[in-house]
Amino acid sequence: MLRRLVVAAASLALVAALVFATFEWLADPAALRLGRGASPEAREAMRAAMGLDRSVGTRLLEHVVRAITFDFGSSQARGEPAGTLMLQALGPTLAYALPGWLLGTAAAVLGGLAAARRRGVDRTLSGLSTAVISTSSVIVVVLAQHVLAHRLGWFPVLGWPLAGAGASPLAYVMLPALVWALLQWGPDVRHYRAVFVRELAAPHLDGLRARGVPERRTLRHVLRAAVGPIVARVGQRLSHVVVGSVVIEELFNIPGLGALLVAAIHEADAALVQAIAVATAAVTIAGQALCDGVVWLVDPRVRRRDVG
Repeated sequence: MLRRLVVAAASLALVAALVFATFEWLADPAALRLGRGASPEAREAMRAAMGLDRSVGTRLLEHVVRAITFDFGSSQARGEPAGTLMLQALGPTLAYALPGWLLGTAAAVLGGLAAARRRGVDRTLSGLSTAVISTSSVIVVVLAQHVLAHRLGWFPVLGWPLAGAGASPLAYVMLPALVWALLQWGPDVRHYRAVFVRELAAPHLDGLRARGVPERRTLRHVLRAAVGPIVARVGQRLSHVVVGSVVIEELFNIPGLGALLVAAIHEADAALVQAIAVATAAVTIAGQALCDGVVWLVDPRVRRRDVG
């Protein structure tokens, strides 16, 4: 636990340093805020107002300390606490990304298992997943809006309740969640198929089959052995769930975290970008630790390696 805490603090500090370096050496926040036509005097005044006239070392240390303590200060573009703005945008993102993530994961695991066991299903799902992966996410969103919303009228066109909207909030997030699940399912089903193909060919399963154990009982051993790769893949998706999809939020008009991050980058709002980046890194680190704990509890092979 102590080692994980040290690694987590170092990771958050590294993320903060990278955000700082991005705004320090790749772009001038004052010039971005004022535009190309601003005079040098105006830029210097803006740099002083933004606190950029201090030494680089002092500002870097301040960024790192804020990242570790989760005190991000105020948004330079909006004048509100960066943490508050981030939490306000997190709700709309989780409203569609979390159910989409759960639905996409369940469909991918079941599809991967079916594809690994049956050749006909494998060909069909491989073709569908290739089509999803090869198609731009923008095209997928536009087609879903046109067919399911415009043509069939099953869902509202936009993905977040607007002022005076007549439908319930649930109706507005169902279509973005389905699109998220489809986009996630494409690459994930191929990953889980490879996992199950490897586990189904394990030597100990051949021994069970030779003893006459029914195939449905051997699936329990397959699922238990596949917990590690499945949980690892789920942990990799956590950061995507928190940040959300910029394409989905832009095309569905959802005021989520992805759209806020893009706006903060355009506005050169270092405090807000740092808040989102550090929070995403913290969720990723915590999720990976949780996934490792689940694998340790479920898979005795991991416990034996730790003891050894």
